[in-house]
Amino acid sequence: MGRAYRQPQLYRGKIAGPILLVLGVGLLGFFCFNIFYFLRQVPPSAGAPKVGQQAPDFTLPDKDGNPVTLSKLLDAGAGGADRLNGVVLVFYRGYW
Repeated sequence: MGRAYRQPQLYRGKIAGPILLVLGVGLLGFFCFNIFYFLRQVPPSAGAPKVGQQAPDFTLPDKDGNPVTLSKLLDAGAGGADRLNGVVLVFYRGYW
């Protein structure tokens, strides 16, 4: 690498490649460490519902601010249909 600085016309542009490669490999290593080690250290949630478990009844506002209750969504005939409706609940768990 010392030669590249002594003869800049001959080695012009050939230094940035290895430096960027080392930085890229370092960033990839940091990303893999973060995903495979650090994020697995998040403590388990004891209060989260299990798959298939019935969710407790709750009321939340919809996009227009009107209250929506889970039990009313699951009532047979809700929404003009004579069948049992289903609800998908998605929990985004954060640790911030």
